[in-house]
Amino acid sequence: MDGGLENALREGWSSACQLYGHLHAGGELAALPPGAVRLNPGEVAYADTMLGYARFYGTTVTYERNSTFLLGSAAFVAAGMAATAIANSSAKQRAAAQAAAQWRDHATVRTILTNQRLMCDYRNRWLSFWHNGVTELQGDVTQWLFVLRYEVGDPIMLHGPAAPWLMVSIAHLVYGPGGLQLPGLAALPRSIAEATHQRAIGNGT
Repeated sequence: MDGGLENALREGWSSACQLYGHLHAGGELAALPPGAVRLNPGEVAYADTMLGYARFYGTTVTYERNSTFLLGSAAFVAAGMAATAIANSSAKQRAAAQAAAQWRDHATVRTILTNQRLMCDYRNRWLSFWHNGVTELQGDVTQWLFVLRYEVGDPIMLHGPAAPWLMVSIAHLVYGPGGLQLPGLAALPRSIAEATHQRAIGNGT
């Protein structure tokens, strides 16, 4: 693993553990200073970072169906028709696979978390994903990713060193204090407990 990435992952994990402990103790998210991106009245930003991004959806894919005119013996024509049918079937299967629902639009995007939404700068266009439309938060901080599903719109996946911190924050914003008990965050309190135990051993207590 690249040394820079390894350090970023380690720092991301540490910051997620610190935030988890802070929120679990009754703390609140700290607001960022005002920035150049215009927010709504009463909207407060908590994070501004880069994350991997993707959306899950299907699409329509067209393909050209070959129609070959053949002259010759019956065997030659039959063989040609079979080859054309196989080619058309393969093209149809490729088109179906490309059209199936899957993760698309992969990119690295600037992401801003506020008390109202996630903002992702995808291809120089700010996209808003509102917290009040969230129906499910899935993910695993040990895999450095999470997925948000909404009442309306396609699921969004975000991943990278900052993902654990963002997942903790979103769980707190969307679900309240109970959000810290989501299964995808379970590794954080375990990590905090292990670190506390190691410090106690190191201090001889």
